[in-house]
Amino acid sequence: MKQNQFIDPLLHLLEIKSISTQDEFLPQMEEARHWLIDQLQSMGFKTRLLQGKRHAAVFAEREEDPKLPTVLIYGHYDVQPPDPLNEWKTDPFVPTIKKGKIFARGATDDKGQIMIHLMAVKNLLEKGKGKLPVNFKFIIEGEEEIGSISVEGLARKYAKNLFKADYMVVSDSEMVEAGQPSIDISLRGIVYAEVFVESAKQDLHSGQFGGVAENPAVVLARIITELKDKNNQVNIPNFYADVLPPTKEELKDYNALKTTSAKIKKEGGVLSIGGGEAKYSLNERRWSRPTLDVNGIVSGYVGAGSKTIIPARASAKISMRLVPNQNPKLVYEEFEKFVKEISPNTVKVRVISHSDALPYKAPTTDPVFTLVKKSLKKAFGRSAVFQGVGGSIGFVPVVASALKIPCIMLGFGLPDENLHSPNEHFSIDNYLKGIEAMSDFYQRLKQEV
Repeated sequence: MKQNQFIDPLLHLLEIKSISTQDEFLPQMEEARHWLIDQLQSMGFKTRLLQGKRHAAVFAEREEDPKLPTVLIYGHYDVQPPDPLNEWKTDPFVPTIKKGKIFARGATDDKGQIMIHLMAVKNLLEKGKGKLPVNFKFIIEGEEEIGSISVEGLARKYAKNLFKADYMVVSDSEMVEAGQPSIDISLRGIVYAEVFVESAKQDLHSGQFGGVAENPAVVLARIITELKDKNNQVNIPNFYADVLPPTKEELKDYNALKTTSAKIKKEGGVLSIGGGEAKYSLNERRWSRPTLDVNGIVSGYVGAGSKTIIPARASAKISMRLVPNQNPKLVYEEFEKFVKEISPNTVKVRVISHSDALPYKAPTTDPVFTLVKKSLKKAFGRSAVFQGVGGSIGFVPVVASALKIPCIMLGFGLPDENLHSPNEHFSIDNYLKGIEAMSDFYQRLKQEV
């Protein structure tokens, strides 16, 4: 493999500040879309933009032969904001190669991983003298980092025509550890909500009104503590009613990974293991149990020095990770109802839903999983393992269900690559081996399925 022809395009894409959550970066979002379109068109793909609620998705297709299998490849070109900037050792949008790693925002999530598939196609075109072994379709969205807010609409509109395929492939996760290829067999869903508490029209003097005015920050804190019990079980009624437990085979796969507390603490830089239901194994807690977490709290004065006030308002962003068979809409309804029931009538409380995503479980008995295992072993020299994913990919469950096709989820990132954090990076070795593995897999699809 000629490394530079595969690495240089990735470096260019990483320079584009495609931050989907902030409107000031709308021009860069457009720049990223057009760069991808240029790349795909140069490889003979027909392209178009699919309009989303905030950002368009890039769609591309190349039909080699209608008799061949069709693969739909999903990824996203948007990235998280790089903040806090002072914790980066390099400029987040000046990709820097150090010790076999590319440091940049979006390196592992998800630009590096979607580029594996684009470069696999490029590799196959060179080896096949302009011919491809299967038909390809790409859907590269720009709203994944803001909850894939247009995915349901896109799926309803295009699932039975534009997105029609035999297989879906996604790389937007991570391997168990360096050198160990992994296949993801499940995704957790999510409900992302926000709770607002208001007690006055404006902030109040804490001496003049202390003891007579309700403090919304304190009220909010009490609401939050009511959401979970001392064993970290969620108190929301019916929260666990539809939870589908892992099968014996899945538990066997989880246990075979030998996950330890020390390993998780090292990967996350955390002080101790906590926050979940201790009666379950570590991997069950990460992949097969629903959770509730506070993602952020805002209230009062947070500047330097002191300011003696009773804040007028407080708010908290709260996410719930869901597992197979849980319905995000029903969970949100129960959450909203419960929060209002436990709130005092001395304040105004408002609850909103920002986004949600369904959970997903892969049909691992499908023969295609045997094929991809062969390709991963050939590239990495080790047999692939099955694992779950604690996070969500909103596109996958909606489209896989609508198309009734298997989704093969292959993460090439690593647990310690700082996705969503300062100093995000991606292993060049994994990038190149990923291109090798996917090139081999797409060839096997033609020959063996």
